[in-house]
Amino acid sequence: MKPLKKVEIVVGAKETKQVIEILEAQNLAKYTIIKNASGRGDSWERDGFGLSDVFQNHYLLFACTEEEFNKVKEDIRTLLKDTGGICLISDVMWLNH
Repeated sequence: MKPLKKVEIVVGAKETKQVIEILEAQNLAKYTIIKNASGRGDSWERDGFGLSDVFQNHYLLFACTEEEFNKVKEDIRTLLKDTGGICLISDVMWLNH
């Protein structure tokens, strides 16, 4: 088993591309996106309904080493500060296969 950081990010749908660009700039190209995540935060309730993606959230999940996360955390923090959203980081163990 290998220790990693699990990073969970919820952002507006239109900010998803920016998060991916941040990750890929540091060769963190393995991630999962769950579209139309609904919930309630600082921007009130977002249910994913509407004529555009303005009221949609996306949930992004990826795992990386602490060193890899340190390379992207300030860019992610800046994006979230400007646009809203949430980023949770957990210590996890990866079951190698």
